[in-house]
Amino acid sequence: MLLWRQGANKWDRALAISLIAGLVMLLLVGLVFAIAYGNQRITPDATSLHNASEAVRSSAVVRAQLALGIRSGNVDSRFGSDSSEAIALSTYEATQALTGMEMYLVELAEDQQIGHIDEMGAVFATTANEIIALIRVGNYPGAGTKLTEDLEAQFMSLSSELIMVQDGLRERVRSSDALLNQIGNVARLLFAYLIPAAILFTYRDLVRRHARQVELENRLEAAHQIAESREEFIANASHELRTPLTSITGLAMLLEEMPTIKEDEASAELVDLMISESVDLNRIVDDLLATARLDAGALSYTFEDVRPEAEVAEVAESLTRAGSSIEVACEPAVIRADVVRFRQIVRNLLSNAGKYGGPNVHVLGYVDGAYYVCDVVDDGAGVPDGITDRLFDRFVHQGQQTAARGSVGLGLSIVDALATGMGGKVEYRRVDGETRFSVTMPLVELAESESLGGELVGAGPDTIKT
Repeated sequence: MLLWRQGANKWDRALAISLIAGLVMLLLVGLVFAIAYGNQRITPDATSLHNASEAVRSSAVVRAQLALGIRSGNVDSRFGSDSSEAIALSTYEATQALTGMEMYLVELAEDQQIGHIDEMGAVFATTANEIIALIRVGNYPGAGTKLTEDLEAQFMSLSSELIMVQDGLRERVRSSDALLNQIGNVARLLFAYLIPAAILFTYRDLVRRHARQVELENRLEAAHQIAESREEFIANASHELRTPLTSITGLAMLLEEMPTIKEDEASAELVDLMISESVDLNRIVDDLLATARLDAGALSYTFEDVRPEAEVAEVAESLTRAGSSIEVACEPAVIRADVVRFRQIVRNLLSNAGKYGGPNVHVLGYVDGAYYVCDVVDDGAGVPDGITDRLFDRFVHQGQQTAARGSVGLGLSIVDALATGMGGKVEYRRVDGETRFSVTMPLVELAESESLGGELVGAGPDTIKT
């Protein structure tokens, strides 16, 4: 009986050990399969995430290179310079980036079973190739129109879709990573002897993922540096153009006052044309420089007490000398603003009215509560309904037309940015058959004075960087 009990006990222990070993093996196999499953989920998702990120980067490079090539071609057309090598390089870079983008989109569509992304990429590629063809034959206005009207919208749709895919992939990678962490915790509790192996395995996987993340971050940083270099180029070019433009304008105005020029009608007309063109070009340079500073977050405002009626009259007089016809009727007041930026706002609105508005342009200025309102009014047909909601965006022109002479499509966007930066706003509306752009700026509080000729409280410049 005792031997039987001992045999039974040994059998029970053997059975228990076998059962425990079997459970351990099952658990071990389950953990192994769970870890393998997690890796199988992470690897394709991470690859797809890489493809999506590369597709976004490549499409951005295509758009930037095409825009740079078109801008270089327009500069050549305007100034007679030769940027053929730069344009050829831009089209080559755009073509290379386009090839890469199509490859990444095909792989992404196959891995994630999202064929519509591949279709959107094909539409974007077709439009980009058409723009490249237009650039190569020297049709820069046509290329610019296609870029702003077709490629920009296609880029926004494609990039938005890719960003949504990226977000989903990141969430799946995070979910897979969380699952692996839970499995690792269980493994460390039950199989202490597997800790070294688990650490090595996890470390290798993390190193690989970190290397991929570093590579993606490096590529994004490279794209960011390209954008910064472009903005720096625009700013430097604008600075280099400003000095000769100032000299040309000043000399042309001196010529205009010479008796011999006034007596010769043809000469006077030519000098007036020189002044008009130099004023337009100087405004374009100011717009490009302001845009570059806005994009870089380096635009600063020097606030002081400004008399808007005097500044409007001075800007209108300079444009009148350049050939425009402008009537000014502004009430006297004092606003707190950057005088240079306020003049730029008025100059851009008057130039916009002269190019796109009716023949009769006038400026109305009046006090409205604690604000001063400056209305630039013309009797033109107004803005088409299709673009009123994006009127103050960049590179928006009337209807399907390209930019007018002396314009790059930045004027109204800069007006909106500058007015907002100085605590004001700009609005567009149609009133009694007239087009009216209204700029609203805050007034300066007056103290110890009942007239506008009194001294101002707290007068003095303040510089604020935005």
